[in-house]
Amino acid sequence: MKNCILALLLCMPLFAISQPREATLIGHWSDESIPQAFFANPYHDVWGAVVNDKEIGIQTSTLGIHFFDLSNTESVLEPVAFAPATVQGNTIGHRDVKTYLHYAYAVADEGASTLQIIDMSGLPESVEIVYESNEFIRTTHNIFIDEDNARLYAVGGNGFNLLILSLDNPEQPELLASYPSVDVPLPYIHDLYVRDNIAYLNAGQAGFIVMDMSDPTNPELLGTMTEYIEQGYNHSGWLSDDGQYYYLTDETHGRDIKIVDVSDLSNMHVISTMNANSFPGQIPHNVYPKDGLLFTSYYYDGLQVYDVSNPEFPRRVAYYDTYDGPDIEFFAGAWGIFVLPSGRALISDMNNGFYIFEAIEVPPYTSVTANVTDVNACIGAATEFSIEVGTDFLSSGVTLSTEGSSGTLSVELSQVDASPGDIVTVSVTGLESGDASIVIDAADGVNEGQAVINVHVIGLAEPAALQAPSDGRENVSLTPFFFWTGVGSTVSLPKRLQISTDANDFEGAIVYESAVSGNSLTLPQELEEGTTYFWRIVISGECGDSPSEISSFTTETTVSTKSEVDGNTFSLYPNPAATEVWLSFGQPIEKELQVEWLSASGQRIKTGRMNAQAQELRMDISNLPDGLYVVRLATKENTASRRVLVKH
Repeated sequence: MKNCILALLLCMPLFAISQPREATLIGHWSDESIPQAFFANPYHDVWGAVVNDKEIGIQTSTLGIHFFDLSNTESVLEPVAFAPATVQGNTIGHRDVKTYLHYAYAVADEGASTLQIIDMSGLPESVEIVYESNEFIRTTHNIFIDEDNARLYAVGGNGFNLLILSLDNPEQPELLASYPSVDVPLPYIHDLYVRDNIAYLNAGQAGFIVMDMSDPTNPELLGTMTEYIEQGYNHSGWLSDDGQYYYLTDETHGRDIKIVDVSDLSNMHVISTMNANSFPGQIPHNVYPKDGLLFTSYYYDGLQVYDVSNPEFPRRVAYYDTYDGPDIEFFAGAWGIFVLPSGRALISDMNNGFYIFEAIEVPPYTSVTANVTDVNACIGAATEFSIEVGTDFLSSGVTLSTEGSSGTLSVELSQVDASPGDIVTVSVTGLESGDASIVIDAADGVNEGQAVINVHVIGLAEPAALQAPSDGRENVSLTPFFFWTGVGSTVSLPKRLQISTDANDFEGAIVYESAVSGNSLTLPQELEEGTTYFWRIVISGECGDSPSEISSFTTETTVSTKSEVDGNTFSLYPNPAATEVWLSFGQPIEKELQVEWLSASGQRIKTGRMNAQAQELRMDISNLPDGLYVVRLATKENTASRRVLVKH
């Protein structure tokens, strides 16, 4: 029996499946005596440095700054030094630290805090606070140090949105600039990254801003990105080594990490996205790139690592969940991220403390990677994206398949027989609305990989329901009030009001069109009297325009139209009329009057005459078809015209 089983196994293909790997934890530290702040968080940000040829980990807390000697991780992980903060306790929810030379610079975002400068030259035995003052900084949300130019940048502070200090004397900072100012009205800045005096500013709701700070007194705006895919609260980021890309996080539940092409600052744009492959409310916090990898601290999902060597196709290669609580849409878990020169990663979990991991070993690239994490597909219309075939598949070829995809999708690949490194176009068309998924399998006979892309299939927006003027209504004001209702998300979609004079050629006979907000509009101009119009609302959704049904209405005509001929006032009544129309002057006319009936197109229909000294004239219209007519009155010296609506 064993021989039969062995023979069977030898005849079957053996697949090595490429998946993200759990990172190797080296050590973890926490201290239950540290007070919790308002997010139940004793711990805040993390950083690292090399001091006296030893890698040092730096963890902030509600008490201050804790220093770890990471040169011997076989021993119990405990702080080797501690710098108490100016203000301690559960009122401190955000503490940040950065390093320059052998100094650590620490700030907090709450309380009567200060800027502290800590001399680390005594590590791994001790540290010394050499500066502690609120002269420049009392509270600030984050700081960043441009080490090459010896400048400290502080953002989101008490009394400033951005402040720049010179660290030419590392123990005695000097103020270079503070914003906003009259000439530089910077909005609130949440975080930033600076290289070569170019500041990449994460401005929260205001988006992404890039400025040249070479001259702090006269900064230059280089570019902005205020609208982009997966947009949320623009939180933080980091520039790639080559300066071509910016790794951007939005601190908003359900938003992906973005890779932004910043090679042209006048046209910055997102080229790819990635996430933790977690629950719908997943939320990234901070990023740190090193050696082609992007390390990310994810609330609720701990350490997440991506291979970004090809920025258009980032792939998740490693993870470690530091938070064992439930996944909800709040703020808990991993906060800060830092990568040491050795490649070992540091994570600060706001609830659970300090973590250190072995350098990441990237698994073989025997999978397929999409340049998007989610796709919106329209019913009946194709949407395209791209996938990259892993470069570590066998050169003999890779077979691609989409057999596991949802039945509510039609999926086509530009090629099913591929080679390692190929870029393949995926076309997806929705058949039914709702959530679905594309499953792309790749196999070379030995290795097997898979990509799953979430798809949200949507159709045309639900058409608006026209309410007023109701269909067929007569005697409508020349400046009508229009009212309609929408359904669900259509209420907030862009809309246009269109008015036409021909239901059969609506587009060709439009006399008024305007974008509208809300669900009502009073026409800002007058329509023609006694005229039948047709109207509709067009809702513009992601999958195209959705026009409503067409309704008609007829505008009012003055019941007794008064005017004058040769100074003598007259009236035409009734109007609308069915069988007869009376022409009545205020005084007997002095001269003979010619009366003509013209069709709306100007064709003469009938004529009549009113003798001099007459005051009234009865006109029989019983044989005229329904419609709008023009009655023209003429003497040798003067003429007058009025519209009459005939309706039997």
